[in-house]
Amino acid sequence: MRYIGLLIVVFASSARAVETPPPPPHWAFVPPVKPAIPTVAAADRVRTPIDSLVLANLESKGLSLAPAADRTTLLRRLYLDLTGLPPNPAEQREFLDDASANAVEKLVDRLLESPRFGERWAGHWLDVVRYAESNGYEADGERPHVWRYRDYVVASFNDDKPYDRFLREQLAGDLLAKGKSGPEATALRVASGMNRLGPTHVVSGNVDPEATRQEDLTEMVTGVSSAILGLTVQCARCHDHKFDPIPQRDFYRLEAFFAGSHGQSYDFASEAERKEQAAKMFASLARLAPIKAKIAAIDEPYRRRIAAAKKAALAPMYREVLDIPEGKRTPEQSQVAKNASTLLKIEWSDIAAALSAEDGKARQQLRDQQHALEAELPPTPGVAWGLDERDTAPPTHVLKRGEVKKKGAVVVPGFPTGVSTPMKSREDGERRLTRIDLADWLTQPTHPLTARVMVNRLWQHYFGSGLVETPNDFGTRSEPPTQPKLLDYLATELVSGGWKLKRIHRLIVLSAVYQQSTRSERTRAGMTADPRNRSYWKMNRKRLEGEAIRDSILSASGNLNLKVGGPMVRVPLEPAVYELIFTEGEPDGLWPVTPDVGEHTRRSLWLHRKRNLRLPILEAFDQPDTLIPCAMRGVSTHAPQALILMNGPFSAEQSRTLATSLLSRGSPLPHELVESLWVRVLGRTPTAIELATATQFLRDQRETIRKRIAAKETVLVPGNLREGADAAHAAALADLCLATFNVNEFVYVP
Repeated sequence: MRYIGLLIVVFASSARAVETPPPPPHWAFVPPVKPAIPTVAAADRVRTPIDSLVLANLESKGLSLAPAADRTTLLRRLYLDLTGLPPNPAEQREFLDDASANAVEKLVDRLLESPRFGERWAGHWLDVVRYAESNGYEADGERPHVWRYRDYVVASFNDDKPYDRFLREQLAGDLLAKGKSGPEATALRVASGMNRLGPTHVVSGNVDPEATRQEDLTEMVTGVSSAILGLTVQCARCHDHKFDPIPQRDFYRLEAFFAGSHGQSYDFASEAERKEQAAKMFASLARLAPIKAKIAAIDEPYRRRIAAAKKAALAPMYREVLDIPEGKRTPEQSQVAKNASTLLKIEWSDIAAALSAEDGKARQQLRDQQHALEAELPPTPGVAWGLDERDTAPPTHVLKRGEVKKKGAVVVPGFPTGVSTPMKSREDGERRLTRIDLADWLTQPTHPLTARVMVNRLWQHYFGSGLVETPNDFGTRSEPPTQPKLLDYLATELVSGGWKLKRIHRLIVLSAVYQQSTRSERTRAGMTADPRNRSYWKMNRKRLEGEAIRDSILSASGNLNLKVGGPMVRVPLEPAVYELIFTEGEPDGLWPVTPDVGEHTRRSLWLHRKRNLRLPILEAFDQPDTLIPCAMRGVSTHAPQALILMNGPFSAEQSRTLATSLLSRGSPLPHELVESLWVRVLGRTPTAIELATATQFLRDQRETIRKRIAAKETVLVPGNLREGADAAHAAALADLCLATFNVNEFVYVP
């Protein structure tokens, strides 16, 4: 036994001597290092270092790049990716007629300088930060001044504002504005509104203010961790993160950066602007008052009858208590009376069901007048919707299981300990860290995540998926990057280039990888070796988002209003939408239409973004609800998409507008109409088969419509046509225009 004990001691000592070293840190938690650019066999395909890195990976698998896309395809791809709009016929001719060796470079530079570029890429960022113009949840109240943040983002992308500065302004704009005045200070305060973009409850008698405040702070941490860090820090709110090195304490240390922050509306309007707004508001309310009085007069007799009927239907116990004066009720009777009041509440549905046909029609006319006047109410001038910092921040506690009433240890602002960066938290009592320190930590050149996360987002929007397929989660449960050297190359290029994003855009779109065809000569080999095309042996086709589809229809019809910025625009909703809205009030009041019809054809970026009610065409094509950060939109395929594009009033109206435009150029022959239509909608000339099929459709449809007109059937004919235009011919052309809006080629980036 003595010898056995000795052997155990010897083996134990040996085990300690050869102790297994700790595993290396997760790849995303160490700073990126610029890789060496490899030499490749297909050197003739190399246009940028991106190509060398991708080709080296392809050649190791026995694959190669697909042939280059033809110029027509590349033109449409560049326009849709960089601006979200298709090229018009003049832009197509300009590029296709340019035989110079640097024609593509010139086109890319022109598109990067276009104001449309900022509109396109601002939309991607707004998805990530959950931009919306309402609060969400049940009330979904308006945020009338948040649109200035949207305009700030558009201007930042157009101006090629360095990404590190872009982040600093959003994280701590209100602090950076201290001591500044004028437009610069206003822009900084507007930028800080990013931290308020999450959904929120309005504090009322039914909501615990402390719980609401905690939810708002959680939303702030979620926004920063998802959009900038690319980590699921919010998973550590209730307990240590199950997978990533993020203890619960780190969640609340991040939250402590925002502990002294509160929402602030900064008034930067002049005295003259305020007086002008007050005068307009007084005049508008004076015109509204008699209309509201007439509506109330129609409602009143119905309300009395409904109230009497509801009271008569109550149990005797309730009626007896309600007859007791309020001051003489016992506590128990007061509770019974409160319950009875809930039963007696008159809903809009009660009134709508009781209205006579005559009163209902008269009332609706008055409501239409009311909404028209309400839409003209002047907005409050000059308000920046952002954050402000209190002089003293309340203490931040670690909450047991995330419950606000179960407070644990107090923590001070600090950075996540699991991310390897040289910048450490200062917890020695010298100075409490602020959101400026958080911005400095995130934007230091050696930060392992900030640049990687952003360049991955750019790559994702050009190729359909990121080098890291989980763009908001670079943690240990994410898939590793398919091409880590390429990711690190782009990240280090972003930093070394002064954090300028347009430089990275240009690098990507000028690469042979981006400019290759969606079809490969070696499709079978590629599908065998890499069926998901994660090596990029061909270009991926991408479906357009709902906004880009709507904008492309408006652009093709010639009806697109390119006005930039300003308050949100509400376009008409289909009547059926109101029937689906659950609300205590009248549903038509949730969406008062912008009275200027010229505003209705603006780009989708400028349309009202309400969390609980989205435009049907945008919702059908996967517009997110903005309740949580959306890093990658879904791409669904379902019947309502076809129904909306084929039968919806928007696409039908724009097809008639397009037909009017095509016919207004004189008296073109059917084949000339088809050729012009294809160029306007699809960006190319039709094939021989398409030309023959489309012209035959025009002839057949024209005869069908003539018969319908002769039979006195209702036919919608494009208006504003030249004198003597054939109505049946115009309606047939509108049907063909509508059909082209519904082909797959129109809704996909080639």
